[in-house]
Amino acid sequence: MDNQPVVSVCAVTYNHESYLAQCLDSLVMQQTNFAFEVIVGEDCSTDSTRKILREYDQKYPGIIKPIYHQRNVGAARNLFEHCLLMAKGKYIAICDGDDYWTDHLKLQRQVDFLEAHPGCVLSFHRVKQVDQHDRFLQQQETTTEIRFYSWEDILHISIPTLSVVFRNCIPHYPDEVYQAKSGDTFLFGMLSRYGGAADLGFIGAAYRVHAGGTFSGKSQVEQYRQTIHTRKLMQRSPFFSREQLVELSKEIERRKKRYMKHFIKKGEFGNCLKILFT
Repeated sequence: MDNQPVVSVCAVTYNHESYLAQCLDSLVMQQTNFAFEVIVGEDCSTDSTRKILREYDQKYPGIIKPIYHQRNVGAARNLFEHCLLMAKGKYIAICDGDDYWTDHLKLQRQVDFLEAHPGCVLSFHRVKQVDQHDRFLQQQETTTEIRFYSWEDILHISIPTLSVVFRNCIPHYPDEVYQAKSGDTFLFGMLSRYGGAADLGFIGAAYRVHAGGTFSGKSQVEQYRQTIHTRKLMQRSPFFSREQLVELSKEIERRKKRYMKHFIKKGEFGNCLKILFT
């Protein structure tokens, strides 16, 4: 097996002592016919997360490549300024330290697909949700049919971050990405500049819903506002083309209408106003 990684798996972690071992086990146990690396950005956790990472670093020295920050840099800079820029692979995958993969052939299946479909910049799959105790909550419906999306579609659909494998094609990340509260949305929007996407239909990972989650731990109205705020930041970034900006404007309006309708039906008019003025 060639030592040059074909895939760079990027994982950011902070205070994930209860989850990190399960996450890293699911990454290093991927069955592939190519080399891959696992870049882990440890952001000065106050629990035993760093200790756990050091143990895996020693156990898998050819695969685990840790970044031990000397000060807390925040999730966005951890991922974009450090982990992604360190990635050497032709392809990149992402899995946060509190999530994990469930299919040992996930990487192989997605890389094989992208190799055969040069018009797709990224592939993704379905996921299940679990709680902090790994108890099953729900999952997306599986399908054997591959669904293709255009570059425009990428700006309108929800893609589970822990499910993606994408081409390592972005030359630089604009300053606006560090202000984005939904960095994955910003990233996928940038990738839409380079091609379409495909949903391979299988369940390949578990997304953890818990109070400490950077997104799942927020209230519903704050989650909604976060998605709108990120797209407005994207509109201010010089990275995006005029055509992309048109699609972003459409998506912001759609989301505002949908979210406001949701809160009106629930009689939560204060939250409705928060959405209106986001």
